[in-house]
Amino acid sequence: MLRPLAALTRIIRRTPPCPSCGRPVPDHSVKCRAEIRLPAGDPGLRVDRRDVRATRIAGDLIGLSVILIAAVALRGYWVIQHATVLEGNGCEYVRIAENLIKHGAYVGLYEGPELMFPPFFPILLALGSLLTGSVDSAARLVPVISGVLLVPAVFTLARLMYSPRVALFAAALIAFHPLLIDLSSVALSEGTYLLLMVMALYWGLRSLDSGRPGHTVWCGAILGLACLTRPEAVFYPFVILAAALLKDLRQPAFVKRFALRALCLLAPIVVLVAPYVLYESVHAGSLRLEGKALINYTIGVRISSGMSAYEAATGIGPDLSEDGPQLSPNTFVATNKRKVSLRELFDYWIASAERNKAPLLYQLLISPVFGSVLAIALITLGLLRRPWTQRRAQHESVLLGVAMGHLLLLLGVHFINSRYLLPLVPLSLLWVAQGIDGAARWGVGTAGRCGLPTRRVHTAIHCVLIVAVVLLAAWGLRWGSLQDQNPRTLLLKDIRAWLGEYHPGPKRVMTDDIRIPYYSGGTFLQMPYADAALALRYVHQKHPDFIVLVGGEPYLAPYLEQWLREGIPDRAAKLIYRAGPASPAVVMIYEWQDLEH
Repeated sequence: MLRPLAALTRIIRRTPPCPSCGRPVPDHSVKCRAEIRLPAGDPGLRVDRRDVRATRIAGDLIGLSVILIAAVALRGYWVIQHATVLEGNGCEYVRIAENLIKHGAYVGLYEGPELMFPPFFPILLALGSLLTGSVDSAARLVPVISGVLLVPAVFTLARLMYSPRVALFAAALIAFHPLLIDLSSVALSEGTYLLLMVMALYWGLRSLDSGRPGHTVWCGAILGLACLTRPEAVFYPFVILAAALLKDLRQPAFVKRFALRALCLLAPIVVLVAPYVLYESVHAGSLRLEGKALINYTIGVRISSGMSAYEAATGIGPDLSEDGPQLSPNTFVATNKRKVSLRELFDYWIASAERNKAPLLYQLLISPVFGSVLAIALITLGLLRRPWTQRRAQHESVLLGVAMGHLLLLLGVHFINSRYLLPLVPLSLLWVAQGIDGAARWGVGTAGRCGLPTRRVHTAIHCVLIVAVVLLAAWGLRWGSLQDQNPRTLLLKDIRAWLGEYHPGPKRVMTDDIRIPYYSGGTFLQMPYADAALALRYVHQKHPDFIVLVGGEPYLAPYLEQWLREGIPDRAAKLIYRAGPASPAVVMIYEWQDLEH
């Protein structure tokens, strides 16, 4: 750090402007000679290329530092102003972390051992609580740290692929992008996953450049953690190995070289993931890599058969069988022995892709949050403005392979959630940054050839395009952030706290809002999709301690509006809390006193 700053001071003090272009010599392009002789009036003065490089590094460090400070300030402010209530999945992650600390058990809000959510993010929350004093505080701190660290991670990846200038643009887009700022305020695994994804891609590309086993091991270790955060990272190693295969084919001792690379990449992944696979397999009674894929597949098949999303996830049969996997997801994973064939997977993907292609195209091409005409134009310019070198073709093939893999996965999900598109954001912003630099170079070149002044044209185009991309994303985010903090949400938090005081300690809470059992310290029992009579029979079977009915939003089951308006028609239901107008109420809490139980 001291050497670049010292070199910068030395050069500024003794170096006059360049005789050819009038700019300071350190600002020359990389095409400058290693040693630049100055005019005859300054005999003996020379600028070493190492000093020029040190100056540029110092400028990059200063620029990155300013961007990092802005990223910390924006995310800190957003967390303080908006992160007052945990999001649904965040409640599950935090409860797992609490049980890890208090009981040493991997258990969440649902009944039974947790088999649906992977462990790395809850473990991070548990470790973070050792510093903050509580898991709830760690759930605020960890996403912010992940969001801030994503800035230098993207900077480093962009610098490896393109140039320091493009790296600064990419870092600025990451720091100021409103969707990524919002992501830093919610306890979702996606924030940590994006950081691990970018770090793994960096080490993967470095391993392609150098061929060093150490770089490949780093890539594999980070990919192992990414797989323990979001299972979809499992296809990343195959993208990197495919690029390595194409490169190693031209090298001597191809088989040995590629085998070593594959071993260094896959061995850390296997070592890290194996304990979780063993845990899942022991509880499921057969080999199970993870639990969520089977749940999503079953829901998707039911949606394709004509059911609504809520019925597919939480529907019950006439014999009270829990046909919807989300009613008791851990039990579903542990007891379902079905093996899905490749033909069934292919048919499922085709049906899901037909259903998902329209919303996915809207999100990618029209929604200002993820796409927009401007972003698509800049991505196209960034990718295609110049012919690719062999090295760049290798790098871009990896990033494009990862992006295409995510798109194929998205087409096959049971429904499109905006959170599922988040892994595409850092990749697209890398290409947008490259496109911004290409647009600026085109603008300067065009202005110069037209005889127009080119002074500061670069900077003006850079700033205008970065601001335009950020403002378009902010405009699109108005229609729905990752976490809604409205007055109704805050009211529900108070009600959840009231229930916790009314009945301290463990309790079984049946509701359709997972945050209620979290804040009241209970176990979550999902309200079923059924008619009223069948739903009451199911309630008697589950024996909850409390039933919490929440109104004010589209009703997910046919009977909920009726119960909020007329009450639960069962003697076991004793109304203990009511909020809102007379009919229908906003919230009703029933204590369930099942005399037969």
